[in-house]
Amino acid sequence: MITLLGSILQTWGGSWDITSHQLGEPETFFTPPHGVLYTGVGIGLIAAIMSVAVMLKKREILKKSFSLGLKLIIIGCVLQIIAGPSDYYWHEMFGTDGLLSPTHLTLITGILIQSVGIVIGLARLIHKNFRVVKPSLILAFGVLWFITIGFIFQFTLPISTGDTIDLDPDPYVAAVIAASALPFFSVLIFWSSAKTIGRFGGATLVTVVFIILNITSNIIPAEFLWGFLPWFALPVILGIVSDALISIKIKIKRFGEELAGAIIGSMFLVFSMPLIGMAYIQFHVFNGVSGYELLPDFADTLVTILGIMSIPGAIMGWVAVKFAKRKIAIPAELA
Repeated sequence: MITLLGSILQTWGGSWDITSHQLGEPETFFTPPHGVLYTGVGIGLIAAIMSVAVMLKKREILKKSFSLGLKLIIIGCVLQIIAGPSDYYWHEMFGTDGLLSPTHLTLITGILIQSVGIVIGLARLIHKNFRVVKPSLILAFGVLWFITIGFIFQFTLPISTGDTIDLDPDPYVAAVIAASALPFFSVLIFWSSAKTIGRFGGATLVTVVFIILNITSNIIPAEFLWGFLPWFALPVILGIVSDALISIKIKIKRFGEELAGAIIGSMFLVFSMPLIGMAYIQFHVFNGVSGYELLPDFADTLVTILGIMSIPGAIMGWVAVKFAKRKIAIPAELA
């Protein structure tokens, strides 16, 4: 639970940091977003130390299935500890950086590994029937979804130009990565949460957690982006429908889960708003402008872009469910 709290602060603070970069706020290591982010890292460190102490004291825990989660939490924490001071010196040497940098990538990889560890550890404790496990899993899956999107953004958003280094991705490569990876992993996490939590409403709440994290870190701090807020009702509604299909509240003889995956996948653009707009609107304006300055244009063309990108998103969502059903083992007591 301690690690989960740290993970929430890390992902939320990291996303807020992206927003603050784009709003042109003073760029130093010592900023409020960094404060939230590294508070989360500190909490994660405490949890990792506690995990090591418990495993050393009770070695039989290493034989338990949930111990994999503890190991991943420790590995993720080590990467974050390395990233912290490294990021400070990176700023000192190179000044303002962009979204993608070696230290940012190390940090977000550590948070992602830690988030995976939290989900695995909690999922393998469900059979213990602890009351806090399923509510915690809802939060953990939501955080995992959010940080996974953030990880993919590293390689897709045109905001990785710093004072001295330009790591912006090729726009065509970025567009392909976004259209394949974002719906695939979004559906993978949605499907896994529905199957693991095992009751209707669980995946819907995971979706709500993910959207709240996105709105509060990426939209609320920038008033000119508030016009995107009504759009988020759509993925919630479709999340309920997809959740009902997977939990068989809506019964379809064949391909119900695949249809749910296609629905969620088709909405990847909305799930990832507003930041995902930077990857696609540049193909409409072709004026050399990038970053937040493009997002008002994205709002104007959102319906058109969504209509186009919903097709590959739906295909990847269908593929993700096919992959999940073959490769992800759900314990019999959860299925």
